[in-house]
Amino acid sequence: FKGRPLADWALKAALASGLERVVFVTRPALAQALEASDPRLRVVLNPAPELGQSLSVKLGLSCLEQGFSHALFLLADQPLISAGLINKFVVLAKEGVELAALAEGGRLSPPALFSSVYFSELSEMEGDQGGRSLLGKYADQVRPVAPLRPGQGADVDLPGDLKVMEDIEDQTAGLRACLGLGPAELVSLVGAGGKTGLMAALAAGLGRTGAKVLCTTSTRIFLPEGPVLLAAEEERLLKEVGLALTPGQPLTIGAGLEPAGRRQKVVGLLPDTLDRLWLSGVADYLLVEADGAKGLPLKAPREHEPVIAQETTVVVGVLGLGVLGRLAREDTVFALKEFCQITGAEPGRTVSPRHLAALIRHPEGLFKNAPAGARRIAFLNQCDLPGAEAGAREVKALLAETSPQLRLVLASLQDESCQVLQPG
Repeated sequence: FKGRPLADWALKAALASGLERVVFVTRPALAQALEASDPRLRVVLNPAPELGQSLSVKLGLSCLEQGFSHALFLLADQPLISAGLINKFVVLAKEGVELAALAEGGRLSPPALFSSVYFSELSEMEGDQGGRSLLGKYADQVRPVAPLRPGQGADVDLPGDLKVMEDIEDQTAGLRACLGLGPAELVSLVGAGGKTGLMAALAAGLGRTGAKVLCTTSTRIFLPEGPVLLAAEEERLLKEVGLALTPGQPLTIGAGLEPAGRRQKVVGLLPDTLDRLWLSGVADYLLVEADGAKGLPLKAPREHEPVIAQETTVVVGVLGLGVLGRLAREDTVFALKEFCQITGAEPGRTVSPRHLAALIRHPEGLFKNAPAGARRIAFLNQCDLPGAEAGAREVKALLAETSPQLRLVLASLQDESCQVLQPG
């Protein structure tokens, strides 16, 4: 599918998700061809695939110790499955849901989630029976999960199915197309309201194309899932990145770790180091979180912010539409004083679309410190919230005359949806 083995698409989605372990049951030749490496990945060779799905199910379950509460079954011929969809099942597992499956067109299909209550029954199946037979048996107990985008429940059985999948993929090309990214970009993410989520989603999407993707920060970010390379010495980092980075598997890099409550944060890299790293050509995409906002939906840059590498080709300014209609306070707007100075908002008064438009176009606002040659994209996130899309379209109208060159994207990282409001 699009030049890569079908299984590679599903496997990359699984490894980009929050799953604690990924068990890949396959043939020896395919396992060798994919060359996937991740500390969470275990490859199990199926010696007799002709015996049917039940053997694959048993082999997969055999890799789970007693402490695992759930297993999520994925099919290798569903290339449009995404990490975001998989994470919806991870959340259900943490909530204690015992049975769940993708529901599309009145039909239950994989991905399918089973709690350990059903492990013994799954292990007793024979022949070409998979989890689908249990879904039918316990249909009234299954929690349905809606797909995040078209085609995620479809699988590929015939050559004609590939063309259908390609058409769907082209129509829902996702973040890379909405952002207008080329084959190689240094992307700096600034603002608030979804930078970390955007970087994770963008990295996963670019990884699905087989690109070499590096993720990092010029400030601090929470330690993400997946491979991480840390080196305090710049020369060592630049040397080891080339050895650690593999096509299709995003790699997070940083100078070290520091405690952040019960979690850890990756210490960022200096702008000069980011420039050298990019100019080395080691990666197709270098994604940098260049701003911090303590999880708030909106921010204005302070005097020393944002920290953007000069070789940046694209600056994506993120704004959380969930702030519209809320009061401008310290718990909703990071750097409230600067925000009010830039936008004319008043502390304790409602944040409106005109304030977002002012923040976007002001030279000391969202795109402060953006290199002169970098393309600018305003990423309006959280359009799934009530009234958010209408507010975004008002922002577009306010910017249409003053900033026609600006690319404006309306998105919901929660729903994995995006559209271009203003091409720029």
